[in-house]
Amino acid sequence: MKPMNRNQLMPGLSLCLLLSACAGTEPLVSTPAVNLTSVKLESVSFRQQTFLLGFEVSNPNAFPLPVKVVKYRILFDDERFAGGETRARFTVPARGNGNFLIGVNLDIASSASQITSLLAGGVPDHVSYRVEGALTVDIPFARPLRFASSGVIPVGR
Repeated sequence: MKPMNRNQLMPGLSLCLLLSACAGTEPLVSTPAVNLTSVKLESVSFRQQTFLLGFEVSNPNAFPLPVKVVKYRILFDDERFAGGETRARFTVPARGNGNFLIGVNLDIASSASQITSLLAGGVPDHVSYRVEGALTVDIPFARPLRFASSGVIPVGR
């Protein structure tokens, strides 16, 4: 077998070094903090209720995060309230904050138990929440950025 010369060996060695650098244990993108900032009842009809949920995203990275999809699940007082996936197009500035809104339509018939539990004792001024999900960002090789947070939120009417 003919030995490889230096010009043939260098591209292969460079590729191996590049791939090993990419396979490190550090993620390419640090996970941002996502918090629920507002809950507003937009409309009520005989068949459905529409809520507008506000969120804040805090980006710890030294580069902007171009978000394209938000997957989420929200619990109020440990009861499932809403969840789903929404296509989003917004950018969170480097080491900064950004806001986004999600409209949620609830069918009264299918969500009666959640609404009854939430409204037991009257319409609350505040409600405890837990939100979890993932942000899909438009950055090559970046995995969806999973998030989870909890707290207490005022309920706007």
